[in-house]
Amino acid sequence: MNLRDGRVWLMVLFLLHFTVHQVSFHVVYLDSDQLVIADQAAWMARGEFFEPFFFGQAYLLPFESYLAIPLIWLGLSPVFAVKLIAALAFYAPFAWTAWTLGKDRLWAAVCVTLLFFLLPLEFLLAGAMPRGFIVATALAWLGLRVLLRAGAQASVTSLSWAALVGFCLGSYMSVALMLPALVLLVDDRRRALLATLGLALGLGLFKGVGLFYRFNPGYIVHRFPKLRFSSEHFMGHLTHPQIAIAFGTLVLLMLVACLGALAVRGPTREWRFPFSGRHMLVALGLLTGIGVMLATNKIADFDPGTPFFSVYRMLLPLPLLALLVISHAAQSAAPWPETVRVPAGAWIAAALMLAQLGWQGYLLPRDRRALALLPSSAPTVSYEKLERQCGRLGDAIRSAGQRYYSFRGRNDALAYGCHAEFGVPVVQRDYERRTWLQEHLERAAQP
Repeated sequence: MNLRDGRVWLMVLFLLHFTVHQVSFHVVYLDSDQLVIADQAAWMARGEFFEPFFFGQAYLLPFESYLAIPLIWLGLSPVFAVKLIAALAFYAPFAWTAWTLGKDRLWAAVCVTLLFFLLPLEFLLAGAMPRGFIVATALAWLGLRVLLRAGAQASVTSLSWAALVGFCLGSYMSVALMLPALVLLVDDRRRALLATLGLALGLGLFKGVGLFYRFNPGYIVHRFPKLRFSSEHFMGHLTHPQIAIAFGTLVLLMLVACLGALAVRGPTREWRFPFSGRHMLVALGLLTGIGVMLATNKIADFDPGTPFFSVYRMLLPLPLLALLVISHAAQSAAPWPETVRVPAGAWIAAALMLAQLGWQGYLLPRDRRALALLPSSAPTVSYEKLERQCGRLGDAIRSAGQRYYSFRGRNDALAYGCHAEFGVPVVQRDYERRTWLQEHLERAAQP
C-alpha cells in the first residue's frame, strides 16, 4: 500500500465514515421494514422461497435479502447481513468513483468524496438502511456506469447491462431519475438503441416476476399506491418546506460537485471547464427527470424528521446522477500532467471532511435515541429491546409447549425480528405479511 497515493487516504475516510455511522446508529436501532427484509433473508438462506417480492408486498424486490444469503451461510446473522449489504451498496458507488478518478484526476475524486461527506445526515442514515431501495439504486447505477464507460462497444453485453438497469427500475421507480444520463449515449446510435431495448427487456422481466401475485392474489397484503403525475403535485412538493429543502440541498450539492470536478487543470495550469453542447443536453435531461419526480404523488409519503421513513429515501438516486456525469466528463478530459500538484483546495476539503465526520461522530451517540423516538410509519426498536422481548416470547413458547407464538394485533418488529434474528417463530393476527406462515408452521409440526 502506497501511503503517498491520495486515493488510499480517501478510502480511509470512507472507512471511518462507515464505522462511525454503523457503530453509532445502525447497529443500535432497527425498524420493522428492515426486519421484514432480514426475516425473508433468514427463510431464503434455508432454501425456503415463498414469494419473489417482499413478503405480501407486490412492488419491491428483496435485493438485500437475496444478496445476504451467502453472508448468512458464512455465519452472519440475517439482520446484520442485510444491513451490511445495504451499507456496501450505499458506500460503493461513491468510493469506487473516487478510486477510479483518483489515479490521475485526484481533484475530481476529492469532489466526489466531499459530495458524499456533505450529504445531509438524514440522507446518510436513510441511505444505508436495508429497505429495498438502495441496492436497486446501486445496481441500476452500476449498469449505467458500465454502459457509459469509455471505449465501450455496442454488444450483447451492453444489452445485458441495460436489462439490469430496467429490472431495477421496476423495483424502485425513482431510479428512473438516472435515465437522463443515457443522453450521453446519443452520439452512438447503436449503443443508444441497444440500451433502450435492454431497458424494455429488464422492465418486462420485472413485470413477468410480478405475475406471481397475479396468480396468487391471496399473498398480497401491502399494495403499491398507484403513481400519479400532475402539476398540482409538482407545485405542492416544490412549496412544501421540507421537501423543497431536501431537493434543493441535494441538487445544489450535485451542482457544486460537478462544477468542481469538471474544473480540470490543464498543462498551462489554468482552470478550464470542458463544457459542451452535450453537457447542456445532459443538464436539461437531469432537470426534466427531477421535475418528473417532483410531480409524482409518492414523494409526499414520508414522516418529517425521522430517518426511518424519510423523504430522502425517495431521493437516493440524485447524488448518483452526479457521479455518472462526473465520471463520464472526466473520461473525455485530459489527465493531469504529473508535474501538476493537487490544489490547496484539496487540503481544505480534507479538513472539512474530517471536521464533518467528527461532528457526526459526536451527534449520533448523543441524538440517536431522540431520532428513534420520532413518530414513524415504520416503528423503530433498539436491538437490545428486541433481544429482550424475543427472549421472553421464546420462554413463553417453550413453557406452553407450542411450536410458535401467536398474538392479537400487530407488532411487526416482534413478528419478523424474533424469527429473523433469534429463530423464535412469531405470528401476528393483524396485517401479517407472511400469509402462508401459520399454515406452514402447522404443517411442519405434523408427524
